[in-house]
Amino acid sequence: MNKLSLSSKKSFVIRTITGAFLLAVIIPCSLYGDWPFFIMSMILSVAGCYEIIHAPGNHRYPIWLQIIIYLFILSFIYWVFIKNSIQYQKLVISKDIYLNDIFVSILGIILYALILFMVAIFTSKFQLSDVTYLFTVGIVFSLGMQGILFLRFFPSSEGILKANQEAFVVNFNNISVETMPATYFEDYYAAYGLNRDFCSSLLVAFTLIGTFMSDIGAYLFGMFFGRHHMSPRISPHKTWEGFIGGMLVSILCSLGFAAILEYCFNIPIVPGLVQFRNSPLLDHINVLNGTAWPFIVIIAIFIPIVGNIGGFLYSLIKRNFGIKDYGKIFPGHGGVIDRFDSTMINAIMISILVLLTANGWNLTV
Repeated sequence: MNKLSLSSKKSFVIRTITGAFLLAVIIPCSLYGDWPFFIMSMILSVAGCYEIIHAPGNHRYPIWLQIIIYLFILSFIYWVFIKNSIQYQKLVISKDIYLNDIFVSILGIILYALILFMVAIFTSKFQLSDVTYLFTVGIVFSLGMQGILFLRFFPSSEGILKANQEAFVVNFNNISVETMPATYFEDYYAAYGLNRDFCSSLLVAFTLIGTFMSDIGAYLFGMFFGRHHMSPRISPHKTWEGFIGGMLVSILCSLGFAAILEYCFNIPIVPGLVQFRNSPLLDHINVLNGTAWPFIVIIAIFIPIVGNIGGFLYSLIKRNFGIKDYGKIFPGHGGVIDRFDSTMINAIMISILVLLTANGWNLTV
């Protein structure tokens, strides 16, 4: 077992205090959803944009270019709400913010790329490396933040709109109920007398638990047992012992969280989609003949793996620019990207899997 230095102990205390503060903010906003979560995501998005712009250096990009970058990245994250508002003539449904899809404007992406290339052509200090950095990281960050929003608002939206919309009969709480994919979530919550605000927060909570416990497990196992480094060039402190320990802790905690809710309180992470019991909804839309447990287990296994890939991705950028952290907003953790890098990449992965499953694995979605 490794012996802890004074600096390691101090770092652990600071990280713990900051983590407790983050939970004190994130948990209430996540539970309530609606505008508190939406506003929290906007604050984090703006802070993340700042970190992206300033990672190469505080004075590398002129103010006018910074404004353009802010506008495009934020539009990539939030344009989906304007699109839904136009398509369904409403931004919110029964006070819940409406989001049943993930979407980034292709025209916006093309225009963003063209503007960056135009700046590179007519500004000598703006190089091709700046174009590729701002374009790639801007898109990945946008999808990550939108994925987090999807995880929170999808379970409280009108449900599955693109799948088979024929009515079918299910047994909810020993009562036969006629439901449809578009109303399955709402009918399930109503049949069991469940609080919709709380239940619709479970998918993002499941993701955060899996991701954070992977980080915590990896930090502790790496600190005490870490000897074999995964990639010293990119992330000198990450070890294989920490990765394996973090993966085990993450899977046990996320699946344990889901199992306790479902088997003790009849509250699946997402009714019919992310659960252990056989799913009439999946059976109705011809996915796995209604067998749901492999899907939730696969997600739980992927969370620590994909989360570590996300951590390495953003660490590679930091090493390229010679910085330790993207920001200092969270003592002991760094900036928004430092704290939520793994969460954002996991959010993209889980959003895609949930959306594909909800639509019967129609790959044209």
